[in-house]
Amino acid sequence: MSKNAGTLVYFMGLQSRGEPCRMIAAYGGVEMKDKLVTMEEWGKMKSDKTPYMPYIEQPDGKIKLETVEICKHLAEMGGKFVVDEKQAELAKTANSPPMATADPYLNLPEEMWKNMKLPSLKDWVKQVAPVLKKLAGDLGDGPFFAGKTPGYGEAHIWHNIENQIIGPAGDQIKEAVGEEDMKKLMAFHAKFKELPGVKEYLAGRPKKFGAPGSFASKLA
Repeated sequence: MSKNAGTLVYFMGLQSRGEPCRMIAAYGGVEMKDKLVTMEEWGKMKSDKTPYMPYIEQPDGKIKLETVEICKHLAEMGGKFVVDEKQAELAKTANSPPMATADPYLNLPEEMWKNMKLPSLKDWVKQVAPVLKKLAGDLGDGPFFAGKTPGYGEAHIWHNIENQIIGPAGDQIKEAVGEEDMKKLMAFHAKFKELPGVKEYLAGRPKKFGAPGSFASKLA
């Protein structure tokens, strides 16, 4: 199978759903270009064929939608990540609230949160903490959810944890999850980011990100 996935189309300047896609491609040695668009450009591009992002423009011209499907596809192309039902469930959990709610809290300004009908930060912490505690239990002896070899759903879980911890409720999340479970999750986080390809991708991605006025835009 050719390892040319085509072009990933996603928002410019956001550390969001495009990240797990890129990490999976990097670990598997899959060639994938980026097409980064502004919110204004997306308003003109959006169509029945491409109703949301990210999506992949494949070499044969076909469009692949849905973040969870894109991640699985890239993992299968790369042939290195574990691909099974457990990973599919992890990918679904990672791509849904309350885990994925970390993305808008981090990347978008506070005045946009209400329009997106996000819960208060306090309520969100109450929602996400039990999910994180369950994930800590699911890790077992680790170091990965799939055991000694990482699975593709873990890339998005890693991204969730990263955005949660560096975001506006990071300290509250750590306190709500508890020291023991956070230690397990952060051990996974530390191990995953050292994977070949992933390490290089993370080192080279933009250090400044987030929409103007967002919490991310104010990070040092």
